[in-house]
Amino acid sequence: MQRWHSLLDIIAFPLKILFFASVLMGIGGLVLNPNLQFFLTLENQVIISFAELFRYFGSVMISYFPFLVMIKALSKRFSESVPVFVGIIGYFMLHITTMFFSRNNLPSAAYSSVLGLQIDLSQIALTGSGIRFPLHTGFIAAIIIVVITRSTYRSSRRASSYGVLSFIDKDMWAAVYTLVLSVVAGIALSFVWPFVVGAFTFIFNFIASDITNPMNLFVYGISDRVLAGLSISRLIRLPFWFGSLGGSWVSPSGVSFVGDVSIWTQQTLIGLTPIGFGRFITPYYVLNLFAIPAFILATFQTFTDKFERRRYRGFIAIAILLSVVIGMLFPFEMFLLFVAPMVYFLHIFFSGILFAVFEAFGVSLGYTFSGLDAVATPASVLDLLVFVRNPSMQSTMITIMIVGIVTFIVYFFVARIYFNYLAYDAMNTGKTEQTTKELFTVFGGIDNVRMVHSSLYRVTVLPIKKDKVDFSLSPLESVTKIFESKAGYSLTFGAGSYIIRTAMIKMIKNHQKELLEAKKMKSKIENV
Repeated sequence: MQRWHSLLDIIAFPLKILFFASVLMGIGGLVLNPNLQFFLTLENQVIISFAELFRYFGSVMISYFPFLVMIKALSKRFSESVPVFVGIIGYFMLHITTMFFSRNNLPSAAYSSVLGLQIDLSQIALTGSGIRFPLHTGFIAAIIIVVITRSTYRSSRRASSYGVLSFIDKDMWAAVYTLVLSVVAGIALSFVWPFVVGAFTFIFNFIASDITNPMNLFVYGISDRVLAGLSISRLIRLPFWFGSLGGSWVSPSGVSFVGDVSIWTQQTLIGLTPIGFGRFITPYYVLNLFAIPAFILATFQTFTDKFERRRYRGFIAIAILLSVVIGMLFPFEMFLLFVAPMVYFLHIFFSGILFAVFEAFGVSLGYTFSGLDAVATPASVLDLLVFVRNPSMQSTMITIMIVGIVTFIVYFFVARIYFNYLAYDAMNTGKTEQTTKELFTVFGGIDNVRMVHSSLYRVTVLPIKKDKVDFSLSPLESVTKIFESKAGYSLTFGAGSYIIRTAMIKMIKNHQKELLEAKKMKSKIENV
């Protein structure tokens, strides 16, 4: 778990970029949402152009989130830029290789124009016609390249300065090794990935065999969030949202439409009240409007310093507002995965339950889609406010609100319980007490600790005398990072920081109590 929490330093900056990109994409989607015309008419072309710009830029950054994480992972591991350049080259080479060696008969969702890569078969000496794109592998390709680059870079440092090829320096050897292994990895992915896609296709066909069955929707909900976490959500979105697996419908004019989201959008545009469609969107309303705000509020208790609480209060309010107005599910899940992995897996399971519950109740509420699937931001409060005006949707709204309130309570207390009791030493093995004693040893004893505060994943200790602090006295194996500031020494413990701080405060109070009792006893003896 310590190694997992150490990944937070790698993911932190890409997460900030992801959050910012999601905000831009959400703002653009909000302005371009057809439902906005019910409240405000925007015809200014400049505003519309910027909205399209924000939405497109945000979608590109979200699509390339694994690539950004890969760059940060390589730059974090090594103190020079060469591994980053080598990793980028390997990333390109791997995806280019998949264009040449992968099958061209996979579902369209299995391919993606990664970094704009594509080849026109009519212009090269390969059989076939049309355009080929790299395989859509999300985080899988990024992880492979990180492993390859780290290995080849270390190997290149041991390269001999003598021999026939001694004119090739160590940095170039790293690039050559990476290119060769990236081609091998690309070929391997080209042969393995069709089996992965085939496995998911089998699951998707099982779901589509009866999309009115709550258990099938339960499987869909879990699959949807797992694939989103791997940054390959289009594998499931395209066939169900815009493909035949999501259902079919013939309009009064005789035009056929397929896909849950496509049908909902078309029916609402012509003034019909969709019945039986929107089932693949409904839980997003609960997750965006209730689940994420509940978790964010629960994390606020981990900030014990009043100045830090004041500093983050505005951010938390804005984050909740953004979740409600534009939806922030993906950044929230990525943050949850690295800060509170246990809660993340509970969230995945609970998402599946939401899909099943709404299908069991016969409740469905979609959203009006516009643009590409990559810029889809479903289930905002704007859509909800538009649909609530429809009398035939009143019972649906009431059910969503009831389930939403229950979800808010569940997420809030699960998060509180996790950060208060389970985030560190969940099995109660005594690790918390041991770590606390080690901290007091490092900081020169209990009497040398002036103040202890915690944040979401750090403990900050302010000693009375800094010259008594000696980190060599204990390995502090659970700490992944230590730095000094005006507030004291900040130690990164991950999600267990609040628990560590609570244990330290408890030990300090017991020590003070013992000192007070000893003083009283001494006073009694002297009086006698």
